[in-house]
Amino acid sequence: MRDALRAVFEALFKVLFTYDCLGEEQLPASGPAVVAANHPSFLDPLLLSLQVRRPIRFMAWDRLFKVPGLGFLIRLFGAFPVDLRRGKGRLAYEAAKQLVLAGELVGIFPEGQRSTSGWLEPELRAGAARLALETGAPLFPVTIAGAHRAWPRTRLVPHPARIRVRYHAPIDPAPYRDQPADTGLTALLDELRQRVERSLRPAVKADLRFNLVYARPAPWPRAHECLAALMPAALAGSATRQWLAVWPTAAYALYLLLDRIVIRQGRLAKWLRNASPVFLLLACGPFVMRSLGLSPPPAGGALVAILLGALYPYIYDRGRSGLAFVRGLVLTLACGLVAMIDTPCAAGYHVSLPLFAATFAWERRGVFWRYAVLVLLTYALAAGHVLGGGFDLLGHALAGLLGWLFTRLLPDGLGLRTSGALDGKGLRP
Repeated sequence: MRDALRAVFEALFKVLFTYDCLGEEQLPASGPAVVAANHPSFLDPLLLSLQVRRPIRFMAWDRLFKVPGLGFLIRLFGAFPVDLRRGKGRLAYEAAKQLVLAGELVGIFPEGQRSTSGWLEPELRAGAARLALETGAPLFPVTIAGAHRAWPRTRLVPHPARIRVRYHAPIDPAPYRDQPADTGLTALLDELRQRVERSLRPAVKADLRFNLVYARPAPWPRAHECLAALMPAALAGSATRQWLAVWPTAAYALYLLLDRIVIRQGRLAKWLRNASPVFLLLACGPFVMRSLGLSPPPAGGALVAILLGALYPYIYDRGRSGLAFVRGLVLTLACGLVAMIDTPCAAGYHVSLPLFAATFAWERRGVFWRYAVLVLLTYALAAGHVLGGGFDLLGHALAGLLGWLFTRLLPDGLGLRTSGALDGKGLRP
């Protein structure tokens, strides 16, 4: 039951938080160990356990076990009930010590509470270090990065954020046991702090940069946004001579202006702005093609779904890659339209767009890139076969490769800098 639920939660967290865990293979397959991590969010016990086959035994308030459903779940994942009220700490410690002596993995958060800022709290409780010293069990420091941005103690519900859990090499308590009790305990606790903070510091700084970027003013219209806006008006307008061909461009231009001077900036506003050219072209594409005497791609829902799935990790996780993906997608749509005019083919866009997305994922090595490349290439091949197509698909495949080549040779588009730029990590919402 635990393994089945662990697999379900891991898959869910990989989608919602692009969750990953590194170094968990260092934990012993059997025998005692103490796991000590920073405590940035409500999710931490689960985050530490998702990729660990053995249950990690965490202390949990005994009253939580009386909550229907919750008690069953936390017990399944290894929590054990203790009375965490003031003055009962010794009893909780003794319960953890007995589990370590029995050969279990025991997890402790030395901060004793969820972090208020994402950094380790100034004062750490000595329970984890003392437990390792008294039992001789190895002490495994763990860094949880990104969880404070996902679910800080000030929020009632989580929101998407990239989360990484890193298990560090174990600390052998033996050298510290040879020192005087207080000195050895302090030195072991200091070593624990240093190992956790070494990889926590860049993550917290990145979170702070994210917050600054999300609050910055939106940029003026960018080159690929202008191209996305002008294509429907220029092509459909010249073919139909109707105002209906122009109003999507006018509405989009108004949105870009409002985003710059009126709309309050934040995470959602930045995401919508970055993805907006794709949404515009997907919405206007069928009308433009009909205006040019072409048939819109069949199975349009499947094509939209595969594209949004390919776009999701970049918009969600890496702003700079997201912009490059959108720029390449806009150019691929334009090149694909040229190929469609020259060689109409029902499977054209079903080949060019997934092929661009697959080559982009292969080159960028982003989140889930191995799965993305396999799924996208399989989709392109299957669509080309099912919808019919032969050598006439070569031009459409070339359109996809041209879109990728554009992002490869000009990773920043036309090199125009915007107020949304962010040095260091390269995020540019």
